[in-house]
Amino acid sequence: MHRPLLLGGFMRVGKSTVGPRVAERAGVPFVDLDAGIVEAAGRSIREIFEADGEGAFRALERDRLEAELSDPTPRVIALGGGALLTRELRLRALERAVVITLEAPLAVLRARAPGDATRPLFDERAAQLLEQRAVVYAEAHARVDATRSVAQVADDVLDVWQRDPVCVAAGLSSYAVDVDVDIAVDRAAAAMQTSTGVLVVSDVNVAPLHAAPILAALTAAGHSLQSVVLPAGEEHKTIAGAERVWRAAHDMGLDRKGRMLALGGGVVSDIAGFAASTWLRGVSWAGLPSTLLAMVDASVGGKTAVDFGIAKNAVGAFWQPTGVACDVALLQTEPDRGYRSALSEVVKTALIGDPALLTLLETRRDAILARDPATLVEVVRRCVVVKAGVVSRDEREAGLRATLNLGHTFGHALEAY
Repeated sequence: MHRPLLLGGFMRVGKSTVGPRVAERAGVPFVDLDAGIVEAAGRSIREIFEADGEGAFRALERDRLEAELSDPTPRVIALGGGALLTRELRLRALERAVVITLEAPLAVLRARAPGDATRPLFDERAAQLLEQRAVVYAEAHARVDATRSVAQVADDVLDVWQRDPVCVAAGLSSYAVDVDVDIAVDRAAAAMQTSTGVLVVSDVNVAPLHAAPILAALTAAGHSLQSVVLPAGEEHKTIAGAERVWRAAHDMGLDRKGRMLALGGGVVSDIAGFAASTWLRGVSWAGLPSTLLAMVDASVGGKTAVDFGIAKNAVGAFWQPTGVACDVALLQTEPDRGYRSALSEVVKTALIGDPALLTLLETRRDAILARDPATLVEVVRRCVVVKAGVVSRDEREAGLRATLNLGHTFGHALEAY
């Protein structure tokens, strides 16, 4: 565990119960944010609410959380139900810690502590608050079912904390991006766990190299499964390419609870994501990028599209995946030309938001060119962090996200002609 863990979620969901168990198993301290506020104020939360109002309590809560976020020491911190209401504070928390939301239905929460006088907002307007905070709780590295035993919940929390994914905060469509070695099969199986059917979209270059173990794992998990293999190359990123995916979805009877899995480079993720956004007015999809360019750019951010004539990406949609797994082991099979070309995107990302990445590119050039897995994990993760930070603040490219187009505007025009 390299970063602090923040346990969020609604009142009575079990943060103060699960948190100590996770901390004990990880061998790190446990911090209860609400308990710290009560101790410092010398009053209960209800007394603070009644005497000073909710605004005063939120200010105390915000100050204490800011102080905790300034300390990078690994530990488990249980948050109050409203600790992350302020979005900029929430984004800072997502960047400096692993944030996991514990979830349970309101009926379960009511049954756990009827008439609890320590939580002044629960009995008054719990249902309303849950609805109002839906986006707050969705913007997390993971959401964990807290209706199970403490041990089971702790297992899932520890798994996410150990993986240390990057969060793309996109409201109710938020998701995690995992970056590691040899994770493609496991993450693909996890991403498709609750789907009624899976359509794997790949291309003629990638499918022979990487599809078999993924298809085998999904078949072993009992999924209704179909695959479609597209022609490779930007010239095939067309409506006709999307139509091949739609046809496969139709033939297998993919319904709204089914999912698409994009296994390939940027062209595959663009086509699969666009097809997912339009099939039955939108089905879920997940990404397994197989090229360096796809890992550091196309697979993150939810831009999906096909070309139309000479207009690149003219027909498309913002349609976020449910998850992305960047398995750098897949980069060992990428042709050298594409791999080296993608390093320009890495340099661009460093210029936009991570000067330390420029230093890494200079000092570890040989390891990068040799495709050293540990080095690639760091390079790809740094790029994903930069892009996720921008997308989280401007998902629909109203302003800030345009900075990610550095070089693209001219480059795309040049390619088109």
